[in-house]
Amino acid sequence: TLVSSSGDHTLKLWDITTGECLNTCTGHSSWVRSVAFSPDGKTIASSSDDHTVKFWDSGTGECLNTGTGHRDCVGSVAFTSDGKTLASGSGDHTVKFWEVSTGRCLRTYTGHSSGVYSVAFSPDGKTLASGGGDHIVRLWDTSTNECLKTLHGHSNQVFSVAFSPYGNTLVCVSLDQKVKLWDCQTGQCLKTWYGHTDWAMPIAFSSDGHTLASGSNDYTVRVWDYGTGSCIRTLPGHTDFVYSVAFSSDRKTLASGSTDNTIRLWDVSTGCCIRTLHGHTDWVFSVAFSSDGKTLASGSADHTVKLWDVSTGHCIRTFQEHTDRLRSVAFSNDGKTLASGSADHTVRLWNCETGSCVGILRGHSNRVHSVAFSPNGQLLASGSTDHTVKLWDIRESKCCKTLTGHTNWVLSVAFSPDGKTLSSGSADKTVRLWDVSTGECRDICTGHSHLVSSVAFSVDGQIMASGSQDQTVRLKDVETGECLKILRTPRLYEAMNITGVRGLTEAQKATLKTLGAIG
Repeated sequence: TLVSSSGDHTLKLWDITTGECLNTCTGHSSWVRSVAFSPDGKTIASSSDDHTVKFWDSGTGECLNTGTGHRDCVGSVAFTSDGKTLASGSGDHTVKFWEVSTGRCLRTYTGHSSGVYSVAFSPDGKTLASGGGDHIVRLWDTSTNECLKTLHGHSNQVFSVAFSPYGNTLVCVSLDQKVKLWDCQTGQCLKTWYGHTDWAMPIAFSSDGHTLASGSNDYTVRVWDYGTGSCIRTLPGHTDFVYSVAFSSDRKTLASGSTDNTIRLWDVSTGCCIRTLHGHTDWVFSVAFSSDGKTLASGSADHTVKLWDVSTGHCIRTFQEHTDRLRSVAFSNDGKTLASGSADHTVRLWNCETGSCVGILRGHSNRVHSVAFSPNGQLLASGSTDHTVKLWDIRESKCCKTLTGHTNWVLSVAFSPDGKTLSSGSADKTVRLWDVSTGECRDICTGHSHLVSSVAFSVDGQIMASGSQDQTVRLKDVETGECLKILRTPRLYEAMNITGVRGLTEAQKATLKTLGAIG
């Protein structure tokens, strides 16, 4: 039997032989982040963004107990070897121990200064490891409840920890692109594996179509020559993920928004950071220039939209009526209206002069990830976690079409320059091209091996770019759907020929090929 958890708030039990769903467990009120079987297979534990841990009968699907006490999302759970106790790690910076038979909280470990993303027991149950957003791994003595060791060395969030079968070593995986092996007795790092490359996420074309910018989880912005496909400049400076990029209309300035809570303005010709905009108190998910390039809009996880004077870096205005994270912002072509899409399931329209909200577009049943105005400003497109794209009549503030077909979140939408075609990128790894007038899907572009987080058209509308978490940007011919170029930064073993090499296992060969080797 296999158990799976989902953003639809449920757990599902599957028969591995037939693929049949045996049971669906309902009861959580938000994303289910982690599931684990007890050693005897009779009980399942689940943790959720609803701040709870639940225990389920694996045979009947009945909820046996609910553990309450965490004050934030619970991202990881682990059973002791005897199945009597469960540990959970939470965004509230704590680890809690639960009595499985009653759901009672036995004790709480504090010490992490950020969310705890992963927990694991040693095989003998005497030690618990916890990995956190504070870049630290902690080893705890489960009998005395003391922190035995604090393992420093990762430079980013630690998302996974696991003990070796004998419990003498611990392996940790982090967003710093490293896997580290630790000696549990001494706390010494025994080995570090490098080679992970990071996701290419947001993309933007310059107005002349000759240059493309992409942001990444390696904290950099890269500028590409469209003609040659080569990276002509790397812009370091952000201290966390780059979630959004945008060119000014005169192509002289590039803006980037990051999870370090800042926006940076870059001189495209020199690659120098002109200024850093401070003011948001949480991640900056989206940036957009007005058509005259004088104003920049930013949307943030702090629930606000800010307008900035590009020449001075001063914040002109703050819009505060959304009730959840801002995922996307877009200016109308005349610069008078700003649209913002939010995790509160709505799109809001703002008068940029007065700062007043002039329209609220409701209809999506989940987070709105992307918004885009048509070139004539009469339509707005929005892409959502509910798997749909909606087209809205701006004057009437009503939905005129709902485009269905994607089988996962829609993360990005973009109109072609003539407004006749809409592109949408999705977590289902595809890009769809839609006829705006009929709402029909004209083409489905495949090729990416991971979610597509950004799409953009060239200025002549003939080329569409898509950025993906498979670490590539693909350039496609809109008319034929043909992939013209794949932009990728060199990987650790790029183009190394391993044809006929002896002494490597198949797993090692597969790893080398993932890192760029051929053969």
